[in-house]
Amino acid sequence: MPIRALGEILPSIWRDKMNNYKNREDWLDAAVSELRPVFDSVSFPLPDKIRVTCGFPSSRAKANNARIGEHWSPSASSDGSHEILISPTVDDQVDVFATLVHELAHAATDGDGHGTRFRTCVRALWLEGKPTATVAGQLFREKFANLLDQIGAYPHARLNVSGRKIQATRLLKACCPSCGYVVRITKKWADQGLPICPNDRSTFVI
Repeated sequence: MPIRALGEILPSIWRDKMNNYKNREDWLDAAVSELRPVFDSVSFPLPDKIRVTCGFPSSRAKANNARIGEHWSPSASSDGSHEILISPTVDDQVDVFATLVHELAHAATDGDGHGTRFRTCVRALWLEGKPTATVAGQLFREKFANLLDQIGAYPHARLNVSGRKIQATRLLKACCPSCGYVVRITKKWADQGLPICPNDRSTFVI
């Protein structure tokens, strides 16, 4: 089913005034509201209960192939909502919007994974690339350019997690010289005196 011109299906709020959201969730909620008629127009209506937030996905948040969006089925939500997470490592407005559209496609085709219905949905909404990692191509950018201009900038600054240092362990290995019993202890407490082995009452050594 060919989609009508976006200007015909989007509420006048997009065409009549600029929105400047101060809160990420407000921006995401507004985007979901305005995408509902777009999804309707390609015959993949969105469910009523959708909650979107900026937060880390449950896995691969900092991997080389980091996940930047995640959809949770309502079966995992205590109030039956579709839960969507948009990674804080993404701040480009178009990339955030494209990620949101991808995850909303999961909500619209819940249970299909990256199957036929999901692929049909994302292609109808001009997303490109592999179904597991769609991207905003030129056509997507052109089709949603006016909408994105009207919704305004995504109020977020990218969180850089790649350079975060992991604190090295400060525990020292202490063992019983008689039976080999091993414990870990901080230098602070080792300096106060080493513990006694519960097996043979020998003093641990570092």
